[in-house]
Amino acid sequence: MSYPAQGLKERFWGLVPNGDAVALRTLLERMPPQAAAEAFEELDEGNQAKLLKTLNSDDFERLLPHLPAPLADVILQHFPQSVQAEALEEMWDDDLADFLQEVSDEDRDRYINLLDEETKETAEELLRYPETVAGGRMTTAFARVRSEMTIAEAIAMLAEKKEETEILARIYVVDEQQRILGKLRLRDLTFNPATLRITDVMQPETVTIDAMDDQEEAANMMLKYDLMTLPVVDGEQRLLGVITHDDAMEILQEESTEDLERQSGISGHQEETDYLETPVFSHFRRRFLWVLGLALLAIVSGYVICSYESVLDGWFLLALYMPMVVAAGGNTGAQAATTVIRAMSLGEFEPREFLGAIWKELRIGLLMGLLLGGCVALLTPVVMMALPETSATGQVLKTSDLALIVACSLTAQVTTSTVLGAALPILARALKLDPAVVASPAITTVVDVTGLIIYFGLAKWILGI
Repeated sequence: MSYPAQGLKERFWGLVPNGDAVALRTLLERMPPQAAAEAFEELDEGNQAKLLKTLNSDDFERLLPHLPAPLADVILQHFPQSVQAEALEEMWDDDLADFLQEVSDEDRDRYINLLDEETKETAEELLRYPETVAGGRMTTAFARVRSEMTIAEAIAMLAEKKEETEILARIYVVDEQQRILGKLRLRDLTFNPATLRITDVMQPETVTIDAMDDQEEAANMMLKYDLMTLPVVDGEQRLLGVITHDDAMEILQEESTEDLERQSGISGHQEETDYLETPVFSHFRRRFLWVLGLALLAIVSGYVICSYESVLDGWFLLALYMPMVVAAGGNTGAQAATTVIRAMSLGEFEPREFLGAIWKELRIGLLMGLLLGGCVALLTPVVMMALPETSATGQVLKTSDLALIVACSLTAQVTTSTVLGAALPILARALKLDPAVVASPAITTVVDVTGLIIYFGLAKWILGI
């Protein structure tokens, strides 16, 4: 009987308390390694420890690349060093590099010293690159052939290397200096005469990425050009490795999560472990400094209100629309920032096109501001009639004056907030900063201050105070 992945996971969880090694091993062999890793990760610590005693290292070997590094580290340390070395050497080199980047410096050195010379050399080469650049996400286990080979010679060489190659769907052609010349599909080799030269059937490869370029740029290139693999080269166009499509999907997921967290005012390193498994203090540490900084910045809003105390005392009805004007700016500023960050992430425009983007957002903001201001102004008489008589303290404020103040304030606030929300991420990118650090809470706090200044400034001018 066939079970979906979720059904297999539930059967797995049901078998763990019984400690039936044979049944567990049989079920694990049927499960995709990703689902098996997820099922193990979702067990509580007690059942995880029980399973480690029930099964052996061979059972966990295929799970390790799909587990968060802290949990994979716990599993490895449960077994002897000889077994640890064997499990690490069985990983693809990019998975091994990812794992070694995540563990502590002490554990990293210990694990590297367990590896055989060839694996150790490959791991150290990959670890030279930060994990956020293309070189840090590439694998060196890819297929390559020499340009002067015949198809028969190339197939023979690939057959010898097939167990060491992570992906054979794309085969790259290099010269004696390992410079990339072109690419092949496996069918280009199998459906052409064996005596043909590789140069006769290869296609030129025009899309490559430098090893030190950002990983997000690599993933976006793969998405844009619909690539299964992306060649990673050095400054002399020597082929160092490739980024595979599964790594590109992982990069995009990580970058989307990071951007979302930063736009929400969450800083620091993204946790490998799940939300519920991450310690409370880790969440606290990543959120508190942003909250504190924005709270201090919000004091400026209070200062602005205090400086216009005489206006509020004399025309208390102005307080009625103050929260709305401020909130409208925060909402439109956050919308503009999100739109611009997304467009830049997808490569739809560059910082050098700053003026074009600002001009576009200026027109959008002005249209929204005029429409919003006009609608609220038209509703002002209805709002005034609905107010209780006790609200009319201070000097009498004409309905027409209040409507004009609100309409002008909303138009100015929405326009300036939209422009600010668009400009700040673009300026951040131009300064080689992450646009996502100009988070929505920060933009909201800034436009709160500008909104209050606009609102009270226009009120003073219109009322002739």
